[in-house]
Amino acid sequence: MQELVGRLTALDPEASETLKVVSYFDALVAGGVGPDSLLRGAAVLSGAVAGYAAGSSSRVTRVAPDGEPLGATDAAASDWPSRETSDGSLVWLERTGQAHANDAMVLERLALAVAITSARRSNTADAAVEVVVTAGAAASERAVAATKLRLDCAPDVRVVVSLPDGPPPVDGPTAVVATARGLVRVVLVDGPVAVPPGVRAGIGLGGAADRLPESFASALIALRLGTSSQHVVDAAGLGALLLVAEAADRHDEQHPDASTLAALDPRALAVLDAFADAGSVRQAASALGMHHSSVQARLDALTETLGYDPRTPTGRTRFALARALAALQRPGLG
Repeated sequence: MQELVGRLTALDPEASETLKVVSYFDALVAGGVGPDSLLRGAAVLSGAVAGYAAGSSSRVTRVAPDGEPLGATDAAASDWPSRETSDGSLVWLERTGQAHANDAMVLERLALAVAITSARRSNTADAAVEVVVTAGAAASERAVAATKLRLDCAPDVRVVVSLPDGPPPVDGPTAVVATARGLVRVVLVDGPVAVPPGVRAGIGLGGAADRLPESFASALIALRLGTSSQHVVDAAGLGALLLVAEAADRHDEQHPDASTLAALDPRALAVLDAFADAGSVRQAASALGMHHSSVQARLDALTETLGYDPRTPTGRTRFALARALAALQRPGLG
């Protein structure tokens, strides 16, 4: 499929985009995601608000193009281009103005994917896992799902997220969920979390089951803040940095400090990281296998580039925040 898409790009760009839509939803279905994740994928892909009315209940779900859930609206689903699924549900795109070239294909594939996924997950725990971590689901629905998963009385349950390929990193109810940045595997853990070495994962904040959407959001941030030297990040250990990251995620524009770091040579960034981790020039030089005078000279030069001295207490804090913001701005899950 990918080879065919590549060949068609030069011949017929519109047909190529249509095939990409097909491939996108095929990947989501193959990944085993639920209706909420499919809807989120459609919204992100089309750049329009996507809606879903389940045929088996009165629940209506709407998702913005940035993947965030929206509240109910007075407008009826019939006011927008829509498709009915084989299970009696309805999906639509809230596009104002002229329809985009692939809106019809997005709706068609979304309707098909919802029908397939709903049939697959009707008697599985996957659907309940997705519901309890979805902020857009009604509190009553999340409560029912938590009961099905036997987590309704759990005092310290949290979300662990990892990349979707491979087995779950820890034991617990699990499902693959679509986010605005790609697919992730979600695992619900009641109690302490021990992730095996070498596995990239983000651990969300703990609490009662009704706080799982917040745990999921914090786990996603933790996953994105992971590095090659720190595979597992626990949101509970981020402290005030978690609040900064959540605020930064609401803005599309990159902070100038983060932009400066993103433009640096990887070797220069390695020097800054080594100093930040070590806390002294000599220890950083030892970790890098360099002479301390060379590291000192590079830090002098980088002070001019950054506009602040990363060796001062304020500079180290500013660098740490800029490093986190740059990581959050990376496309995908890093």
